Amino acid sequence: MSKKNISQPVGGGIPAGKSHPESGHVLTFNRPRLGSGPEPIHPPTPDAEDSHHFLINKTSAVPLHIQLKEQVRYAIMSGYYAPGSPLPSIRELTTQLGIHRNTVHRVYLELQAGGLLVSRPGKGVFVNETLSEVVSSREVNAIDHLLDTFFASANQAGINPITLGRLIAQRAPAYDSRQSSVAFVECTTHQSSECSRDLSESFGIQVTQTLLDDLRKSPGNLAPNLFHVITSLFHYDEIRDLLKGTNHKIHAITYDLHPATRKLLREQPPGTRLGFICHDANTEEIVGAEIEKYVSPGVLAGCANLESPQTALDLIQNTNKIILTEAASAFCVQHCTPAHELLELHFVLNPTSVEKVGKSILIQP
Repeated sequence: MSKKNISQPVGGGIPAGKSHPESGHVLTFNRPRLGSGPEPIHPPTPDAEDSHHFLINKTSAVPLHIQLKEQVRYAIMSGYYAPGSPLPSIRELTTQLGIHRNTVHRVYLELQAGGLLVSRPGKGVFVNETLSEVVSSREVNAIDHLLDTFFASANQAGINPITLGRLIAQRAPAYDSRQSSVAFVECTTHQSSECSRDLSESFGIQVTQTLLDDLRKSPGNLAPNLFHVITSLFHYDEIRDLLKGTNHKIHAITYDLHPATRKLLREQPPGTRLGFICHDANTEEIVGAEIEKYVSPGVLAGCANLESPQTALDLIQNTNKIILTEAASAFCVQHCTPAHELLELHFVLNPTSVEKVGKSILIQP
């Protein structure tokens, strides 16, 4: 009988030392204490027969989705699920735990919004490969000690810690030996990460991911070595204005609906009241028109965006399914009822536009 060392999450869902009700495997939970020593945790790699043991206590006052969310989060943060590794499917967890699929879906959406997970159409949900928070206790201890010493010295010198933090963020790229000349800007962490990776593979050079909100706050902080800035057509005009007067060259690429999303839309049965919710009006207009091409007549009840939140709330009231972009996931999770089915909308880079931008970048490095 195997024994697994998984750190116990908050939420009351898993009593320590109890046997799994289906497999009989004994689980022990050793939450790492950062001050107890430098030894990092090396959890076993999940195997095919015993890859996940999340338990739900339905008599607990803690909501089911909170119990599951904290267990999944801790399994990731402790390293039990390594960056890039797959998580159990929604169907697997629904069957194992005896809870509604929307509960599992909500947990995965919230963890995606927080940057811990990424969803890959047709493949499943994975731990974010670029996750920087999954570190050993030794690394955490070293970082904490370094920061404490650093900021203590700054305080003694009369340096404001907020100002110091901003200066560090500006200068950090200069100390990265993997400097890139290309940045990709998007409004969500997931989209930025996934597209940066795909573009890196297409161009054969590193592409640095950048969040649009960070650029909005401090457009002057974009590293000067990032001469080429790529973004989607949705954000092209805004980024061009933000970087006006700089030496950065702006390139626009286009997206297509992912084949899995198109298939999902075509399969919506008559009588479905489907709503589309996204982040901004431009996306609503363009993507909403694409969605309407693939659904049966009368299925699409309407579209809304978070620039007009009341319209989005009204749409939720009049639908039983919501298809959403990642940027709208937190809003939809918060305001949709358990009766709503939430569907994720995925994009892929348009290959023609990627090829065109790639030629321009490689010709003008």
